[in-house]
Amino acid sequence: MNTRKLLTTAFAVLVFGTASTFAQGIGIGGQLLSPTGVSVKAPIGETSAITGAVGFFVSDNFKNAVIEANYIMYRGSERFNVDSGSLNPYFGGGLSLGLAENTDATLSLRVPFGIEYGLESAPVEIYMDIGPDIGITPNVDLGLDSSLGFRIFF
Repeated sequence: MNTRKLLTTAFAVLVFGTASTFAQGIGIGGQLLSPTGVSVKAPIGETSAITGAVGFFVSDNFKNAVIEANYIMYRGSERFNVDSGSLNPYFGGGLSLGLAENTDATLSLRVPFGIEYGLESAPVEIYMDIGPDIGITPNVDLGLDSSLGFRIFF
């Protein structure tokens, strides 16, 4: 199966699977940096959520794609007081599947942490995170990715 078909299928499963499972709404948006692509979030109550991303890393005319899935947790006592909206730090764990032309797929364990700002007047959030990762296949290695993005909730 080629990379585009795999990414399209993964995104469809991520969006439609979480939308039917979580009645609290689902957020869909975009993100920049690594990877650049589409992000999705499904809240699980007040203290946790499932997030995911499907995107590409592009550098020096070499393209590789990534599919990420994370479980993130919020700490209620660490929420910052802001005049409008909500500012919430988070941390979690997840997996990242990397796909590149002419190489084996890679699987990594991720430890994302970051902060989200939810607008008070609209169902929109802006986020920034950093995700250190440990590659487990085909080789053990360390990596780091970061994202800046937004999501609109339906």
